[in-house]
Amino acid sequence: MSRAIVIGSGAGGSVSAMVLARAGWDVTILEKGPAVITGIDGTPATEFSNDELKHLRDFARADTTSEPRTYRTSDEDPEPQHGAVQNVPQTVGGGTTQWDAKTPRFWDIDFRKASLLGPVDGADVTDWPFDYAELAPIYDEVEELIGVAGDVDALGPLTRAHAPRTKALPMPAGPPQRGSQLAADGAAKLGWHAFVVPMAINSVPYGGRPACNNCGFCSGYGCPILARAGAIAPLHEALVAGAELRADAMVTALAHDGRRITAVTWRDADGRTHDESADLVVLAANPIESVRLALLSELPDPHGTLGRHLMFHWFTDGTGIFLGERLHGYRGRALTHQLDDFADPDFPGARDAAEAAGLPYLRGGVLEMGGTQMPIDEARSYQQVLGILAPTKPFGTNFKQLMRASLLRDRLLGITMMGEDLPYAGNRIDLDPTLRDWRGTPVARITYTPGVHETAAQAFYLPRIVELLRSAGADVALAIPNLPSARFPLASNTTPATMHVLGGMRMGADPATSVTDEVGRHHQLDNLVVADGGTFPSSGAHNPTLTIMATTMRNARRWT
Repeated sequence: MSRAIVIGSGAGGSVSAMVLARAGWDVTILEKGPAVITGIDGTPATEFSNDELKHLRDFARADTTSEPRTYRTSDEDPEPQHGAVQNVPQTVGGGTTQWDAKTPRFWDIDFRKASLLGPVDGADVTDWPFDYAELAPIYDEVEELIGVAGDVDALGPLTRAHAPRTKALPMPAGPPQRGSQLAADGAAKLGWHAFVVPMAINSVPYGGRPACNNCGFCSGYGCPILARAGAIAPLHEALVAGAELRADAMVTALAHDGRRITAVTWRDADGRTHDESADLVVLAANPIESVRLALLSELPDPHGTLGRHLMFHWFTDGTGIFLGERLHGYRGRALTHQLDDFADPDFPGARDAAEAAGLPYLRGGVLEMGGTQMPIDEARSYQQVLGILAPTKPFGTNFKQLMRASLLRDRLLGITMMGEDLPYAGNRIDLDPTLRDWRGTPVARITYTPGVHETAAQAFYLPRIVELLRSAGADVALAIPNLPSARFPLASNTTPATMHVLGGMRMGADPATSVTDEVGRHHQLDNLVVADGGTFPSSGAHNPTLTIMATTMRNARRWT
């Protein structure tokens, strides 16, 4: 029997393990983090709760003091920042244990960017090794596997045109949020096409899991009733098929002879190290950690492509405040509606704005419509204001009155544009030359700065986000450009906080311009494959998790 070691149990690792185990492989999954969700091979149970304190204490995420990363805007940046830099959960199930479970598909143009939209000076835009038509039936499989709720017929016309479907989703859509619905109504007045976004959250009992009870603590929180499955669904299938899952098992090195991985070294919870070999090694630790491990292991990199073409989906935030109405945005799912008109390069005015910036096109990205603060965050805001006005009295009657009126949490509508990031060779992951984690291991260093496309797209779409908020009825509407521009798209002295990190081990036929081949296999190492977002040649303009899982399913079937 052939043996496989899968490094990571998130979106890509779980699907890899399932496909291989079902094909008769002896599969071992090594997960760096703990098992806060247990019993996955039978009836799952979780240690998560809808608890703001756990969230604020980074429950199930890395401690950024003992396991930091560093960030700089360029090689010349004199003051690299230390911090989380994509602090996704490090636990069994990976980032999907705390995701908000939006599952839109990438568009057809995402897979043929170079062919359909052309090159962009300074960027390395390229086509994917496959097109939307090949992935479409696999998208169907993944949606059924993890349980996606929504209404295909109610999707926007652009969505149906660029990501056509032939099957209904497994479940009907859940109840809409008030704020999301107001934003959708406002979009319709402007001639834009909002829709209920497909979400991997049960609207009815599905897969042995209950329907969502709309507790409100969704994005960034674990689901206490497991109505939101994510990677737990394929992990369950992998374990039922015979795979073994080892939590608290951090892989520290991959030994190789230049053509194959000869041993996987991992460290258990007691600090003991182990060496194991396998016919196939699947690297699915998320792009930053996968590249870090590859660099620590000195894997072959003859063309210097490893870690390059790092992409962050850049986020632009709009905020509307409704003084005369409570929106209750802290209840229910994180949001229920999206709008992807801004992902269309032919959006009215976008071509002219692109020409003015010296670009062939502009793409913004999907608009996530809904969301607000949670009670503790709101309380901190009022304490800060009261602390400025009356430093000795940040609590008391005035504070209680502000919390009851809830001018923020209960009356706030957030709209976020998740913009497409183009691949630039200079945006990359390498090892920090001085900083170490608590184990004494070099940490990942991220070098990232936006290109002309990203800054021009944000400048073009910012006023349109404000226009949407006003059309939705907001009394106060603003959008934040994340200044200063030299640090775009981040506020000064901060690190990237996006959970969407792609690239670093991009797929492609040419070893001179890619790290992995058309199925994610390392160009120089026959038995090493990559199964996370690191293989993406482009970032797309939509949430990536569904595409990570579908791409992995497509590739893994070609490894066996």
